Amino acid sequence: MRAQDLVEQVPTVTRETTGAEAARVIAEYRLSGLVVADDAGVPIAVIPGSQLFGLVLPRWVRDDRKLVHAYDEKGADDLCRRLNESTIGDLLDDEKLTASKPPAVLPEDTLLEIASAMDDAHSPVILVKEEDGTYRGVLTMSRVLAAIATAAGQDSDLVRRRLERDIILRGTPHESGPTREAP
Repeated sequence: MRAQDLVEQVPTVTRETTGAEAARVIAEYRLSGLVVADDAGVPIAVIPGSQLFGLVLPRWVRDDRKLVHAYDEKGADDLCRRLNESTIGDLLDDEKLTASKPPAVLPEDTLLEIASAMDDAHSPVILVKEEDGTYRGVLTMSRVLAAIATAAGQDSDLVRRRLERDIILRGTPHESGPTREAP
């Protein structure tokens, strides 16, 4: 399989998206990472979804994980609600999120070239771009691993469905708010 066979559209977030909205997008679409787009919808960064956990945890808890037990359920809920107060842009500027330049592959790249690029970038999401830089869509870790499982003889109805269906059905509207389907 080639990148052009696996490319799909995913919702993107912007610098104005709050941390809580970003968490919702990841949960709703079962994403492993976020694509941050500029005002024109052009991807400018990729953020692994696991980094959102660090936004909920105070620095002192991150430094000593045993201190997490100092919070009761109400305190934990209060920390989660604080995600409504910061935007992705604020978090990037304050270096609370580490965004990487979006790694990219060409549409004709093979499954091994894709896996190599994702592994090298430690990114669960990779862009597909033409040589002139034109954005075609993304490859998600789950879709690439579905292709790898198929090539390894581990095909199933669920794997086939992951390969056949995009996260967002092309051309259909979705509840957007501050997110949008990438062009």
